[in-house]
Amino acid sequence: MAKIETMIGFAIKANKIIYGAERIYTSSFNKNKNAKLIIICSTLADNSKKKLLEKKLSNQKILLSKNLLDDIVHKTNCKAIAITDTNFIRPILENLNEYYTLLD
Repeated sequence: MAKIETMIGFAIKANKIIYGAERIYTSSFNKNKNAKLIIICSTLADNSKKKLLEKKLSNQKILLSKNLLDDIVHKTNCKAIAITDTNFIRPILENLNEYYTLLD
């Protein structure tokens, strides 16, 4: 298991994850649950990708995952997640590999 998946697992255990593109989109405007890092699956619908990219806040980063997020987070049909705690983000961004691409 790669370090990125390990950090995602820690974020899940710490309850610092938002699941689903629609929930991420609506939570971006809630200061208590602001999505700091958004990870989208390559199988996410183009309209949903476009919507998240257009409404991305200046302090948010978006990663495109070639791995299926369903397998990483163990939730059926999960195409997008967001991490709300900055402590998990730095190690993820420092360990990008061929399966994750930073979108900006």
